[in-house]
Amino acid sequence: MLCIAGCTVYTEKQSEALSQNVYATNDSVNNGRVDLAYYYSAETTKLVKIPKHRIPIQPVVKAGKVIKGANPTDSTRIIVVPAQYKGDSVVVVGSADYQELLKTRSIADQLKKDNVNLAKAKTDTDKEVLKQKDMNNKMVKDLNHLQQEIYKKDLAILWRNIIIVTLFVLIAGYIYLRMNKLFLF
Repeated sequence: MLCIAGCTVYTEKQSEALSQNVYATNDSVNNGRVDLAYYYSAETTKLVKIPKHRIPIQPVVKAGKVIKGANPTDSTRIIVVPAQYKGDSVVVVGSADYQELLKTRSIADQLKKDNVNLAKAKTDTDKEVLKQKDMNNKMVKDLNHLQQEIYKKDLAILWRNIIIVTLFVLIAGYIYLRMNKLFLF
């Protein structure tokens, strides 16, 4: 019971930053903000252990035109998006279209707020990673301490058992000697 209650304390602490990043990634993808989803998902991977069996995701690649003297392995990666993005415009961060968007005050303000949120998520994630490391160290120290306490109690129980068995043998010996009239008191 003590171990289960203790583990709850250690694991509950990580959920807030992880939940925020996962939902921010999901909301970013749903709202067509792949630029934000990229960063939030990168922050999420800092909080989660690498799985033993990762799901393989391969890029979709289209072979390029063969130009004389060019490398025949040149290819173009294709970005595949869900049907919900059909009809939406695609703007690449840092492109001329993106710079044009920044000239619109409301969009520039929105992007500044998004960057502030990204920075906050990054600091929260970094704090959470440190906290998890500290909790892991604390958990190991606590387990070692509890293990030492168990050894001490086991040793005390062993000594008590030895004393009880010794007393039992002495009493049994006394009774045996008394019954055989070899002991006079």
